[in-house]
Amino acid sequence: MVHVYPRIILRLFLPAALLLALITSVTAFQLLGPVAGIKSGYILIGLLFAVVLYLAVGAREFETGWDAEGIGSDWKSDAGGRSEFAWFGSAVSPYKLVLVFVCVLVAAVAAADAVPGIDASAVRTGAIVVGLPVGYSALILQLRRGVPTREFLAQAVALYALDPLTKYLSTAFYFGRGDIPKHVHYIDLVATTGTWRSIPELSFYHYFPGLQTLGGSISLLTGFPAYDSLMLTGIVTYAIVICVSYLLARLLFSAQPIALCVALGTSMLAPIHRYSVYFYPQAFAVALVLILVFLSVRYIDADSTGYVEYLLLSAPLVVALWFTHHLTVVLFVPILLCLVAIPILAERVFGVGDMIRPRIPVLAIWVLGSVQYWLAQGVFVSSLLDSVANVFSQGEIAESEAGATIEALGTEIPEPSVGEAVLSLASAGGIYNILLVCALAFGVVCIVRAPARYRRAGGFVAVGLLGSVLMLRIPIDIHGLTRIQLPLSVFVAFLVGGGIYAVVSARNVPVKRIAPGLFVFVLLATAGPAVVSDDLYDLHSGPDLWETRTLPEPQKEFTATEMESFRQSAAYAERYDVTVETDWPSSIGLSRYGTDSEQFAVDDGRIRTEEELLLYRQRWTDHSVRLIPEQASLVTLLVSEEWLGETVRTENKVYTTGEVGLLADHSDGSQFERANP
Repeated sequence: MVHVYPRIILRLFLPAALLLALITSVTAFQLLGPVAGIKSGYILIGLLFAVVLYLAVGAREFETGWDAEGIGSDWKSDAGGRSEFAWFGSAVSPYKLVLVFVCVLVAAVAAADAVPGIDASAVRTGAIVVGLPVGYSALILQLRRGVPTREFLAQAVALYALDPLTKYLSTAFYFGRGDIPKHVHYIDLVATTGTWRSIPELSFYHYFPGLQTLGGSISLLTGFPAYDSLMLTGIVTYAIVICVSYLLARLLFSAQPIALCVALGTSMLAPIHRYSVYFYPQAFAVALVLILVFLSVRYIDADSTGYVEYLLLSAPLVVALWFTHHLTVVLFVPILLCLVAIPILAERVFGVGDMIRPRIPVLAIWVLGSVQYWLAQGVFVSSLLDSVANVFSQGEIAESEAGATIEALGTEIPEPSVGEAVLSLASAGGIYNILLVCALAFGVVCIVRAPARYRRAGGFVAVGLLGSVLMLRIPIDIHGLTRIQLPLSVFVAFLVGGGIYAVVSARNVPVKRIAPGLFVFVLLATAGPAVVSDDLYDLHSGPDLWETRTLPEPQKEFTATEMESFRQSAAYAERYDVTVETDWPSSIGLSRYGTDSEQFAVDDGRIRTEEELLLYRQRWTDHSVRLIPEQASLVTLLVSEEWLGETVRTENKVYTTGEVGLLADHSDGSQFERANP
């Protein structure tokens, strides 16, 4: 009877999913309007692509053979099993070609950033939208013909690193959503004083200084600035996560190529790329937990000596996790419960045994020790309850940003458009989410077709299946949803990897039949980095799947010129002991140089301040300006060049660097007003 379930699921999954997606789109259209209805249609499109892909690759059982036979005529294998590509009569290892190719692209971006007059962001855009498809195509074709593990992982890590490395090289200071400068400041404090106790006691991270201590130690040992230490640590950390995903999958699957496919799937997912550079304590803690889960599986059947080794390796991770991040515990508890409960239920209810579940004691010590630490220090519990309440109170229909109020100075606020909603499906975000739906649905079908192959990893696959729902965009903004996606990414990669394996292992299927599968996964590997490349404003300038109105892109980085302007402006404010109000990114820039500032308000077409001076920036006109007047409150401001030029001309300009200026209100001015002069 148990063997009947996969057949039923296989027959009903895609039709049921298509029907559910159609109902969802129609419901969104009726309740939320045509714009939301059209945008939610990406799920339906992705599922239709999955049906086409399934039919194209083949509706019969995939071949499972994986050996050196069947290597194409343009490939040959040496005595060590190394695949080589015959190119112009000479044997060249394909993995070396890919590595050299990635190095050339990284060097090109670095050179473009160093040479005046060359747009580094344009070179970086080309590296992503052209370089990644070429690199991943070569890698997947190698996977189809057979490739040694070390060579494969070296290429997968190199292709993953292309995005974060070029982002690091082409931006003077990437601040993302605002946490980076704060942690850079704390790392500076640790590096200069030699102790985490230098982090202010009023800061939450006085109690959770793990990442800051690591970054400060690296900065102290290498001499790197705090910012560089943080960026490079994040990039290396998630390169390790890709390797850990392979090692974990290797323990769960008898076929090594499936593990390689899981690692490849991990390197494609957007959260992996996003948090490798937007590297804050949760991103570090998630990596530590994934290593801990791997060790809990690696030593599940260890003898007494192996168990001692397991404890010695796990203990430093557990201690580090206690003092690194708090919310990570809450996010991983349901995941760990599923990893333990699903194999037990499968065995007792369905009679399916052999599912692997991780060792519990060390993981339990981490969770219980964290809770004990919170209670002993009197931290986090009240913040957690407030955050939960905030999640349920802040859900709103998606606009430019979750719950954001939009104000405009000298320009009009664009209205939602059905035409732009259609175009948004072809944006970077639209393409990524369509392909992600396709890859996940195709992966589920391929896994169900061969349940015996994936039985041992049943708990991990089930977590990926349940978690895949949270990886998808819906018309309702849920506060903090992106925080949940990162811990789920490696588990979701099991589904993506299952689909990749089905494509590359179809030995008796002609290449032209699996071409749609290659296209989907290569494009997904490109769209993942593209959708999180928020420093590439031109790439995201059109209608985006995330927004109802098409607004200028929010600024996510500062140029070297802007950073120097902030330094000079901070020195001016300190010299004359004046306080300023400005926008949220500018507050971040000033804080890098020890100057605090407040954020202004916009009322009736004018800027109103409580403080003495208003700090403006010329790049206001290029981006939507973000204001955060209070916690969990967002204002998106649009400023025209004409309005800013008139304001600077008519108000009392007291200081300027060219990029940044300071204004005091003027009796003849009309754009800017001090509320309490």
